[in-house]
Amino acid sequence: MDYRILHAGVDTLDIAFKGAFPVETIEMLEIVRKEAETGNRELPVTLGPGNVRMMVKSHGQRGGFRFVLTNGPCGEIFSVKASSNLQEWNLFVSVRALRLLTAGYEGTKDWLARTLKDAGFRTVEVSVNRIDYALDILAPDFELNAAHFVCTGRPKVRPHWSKEQLLDNDGNIPRSVLRGRSFESVTIGTMPGRQVIVYDKRRAAIDQQQPYWFDAWGIERDDPGQRVWRVELRAGRDALTKLLAKQAIGRPFAAVEQHIRTFLIGASGQVRYTAPQGLQANISRVPPHPLWKTVQGALQDLPVLQAAALPEARVIETIRLQRRDMAEKQAFGNLLNVGVLDGRSTEEIISRFPELAEEYARRYSAAKGASLLTAKVGEIQKRQALLQPGN
Repeated sequence: MDYRILHAGVDTLDIAFKGAFPVETIEMLEIVRKEAETGNRELPVTLGPGNVRMMVKSHGQRGGFRFVLTNGPCGEIFSVKASSNLQEWNLFVSVRALRLLTAGYEGTKDWLARTLKDAGFRTVEVSVNRIDYALDILAPDFELNAAHFVCTGRPKVRPHWSKEQLLDNDGNIPRSVLRGRSFESVTIGTMPGRQVIVYDKRRAAIDQQQPYWFDAWGIERDDPGQRVWRVELRAGRDALTKLLAKQAIGRPFAAVEQHIRTFLIGASGQVRYTAPQGLQANISRVPPHPLWKTVQGALQDLPVLQAAALPEARVIETIRLQRRDMAEKQAFGNLLNVGVLDGRSTEEIISRFPELAEEYARRYSAAKGASLLTAKVGEIQKRQALLQPGN
């Protein structure tokens, strides 16, 4: 059967920045974080001359990062150290997959540079810490089998069944995740080195409530025959350092972009998914599976640094409707709960539900008062403000 690539491109991008925010920004972030800690919540903040809106979490990140900021589902996660020394690596950014999907690689880089400048961050140097390249392949008849992976230099390939995706010390031994009797994913390799993972992306998109992937693929969500398998080739910090050892000092964007295809082609050759045909003593002669042939052929021709696949506004609207639907279900579910706790009968709750909703709303409004309700609505509006294109 012919396999067709539905989407391909950079799916994960982690970057370290040497530079710093001004002292005044660090001091403001400290105040906001301490306030967030009191209620274990996120709080909004506006940064820099461009008035960049972000949310400050109530916790930091390991590695000495005091603050963690986010700017919406089509943005990034910013981990910031409490230092204004321009010669230190004070910022680590993890780009969300949705940013790369809706802006493309170059668009993401431009957007990130503009965001940091508007937020008042002064960048001295940039170092890419991780870059993943994903290929989503329409493969209705494909069945994943961990035993069919062949790794260069590792003739004994053994699967390990686990509900987790944590890897043991020998990264070239596949770790597998099962659903029923079927494989959902197999991961080979350890970060921050080289890692290859194959998994059922259609199942993941449904389980993680990400319907926009079906828009990007151009297939029907409700057709179980339209199975999409993802092959991810991941380059962590150590893999990139090794790749660029004789090419550049550090891991700057330009060097990574120039040599990443070499890494991807090499990774798809060092870790191969095969189609065994009887007993073969020499594993190097086992032919690659048609799925792997599709991957290797695509890496020769596809643009590694892809363009945008979906309009950001379309994705944001999908997420907004999901959150609205969830909020409505929670609201009326809690209302039913209140009725039961008040000792009302099933018949009364069902027959008088609209009246009870109005009654409880009036009671809540009277108890809280207009000023408190206004403040609560304002907090919600600030949180949801990031759920719009262009943030």
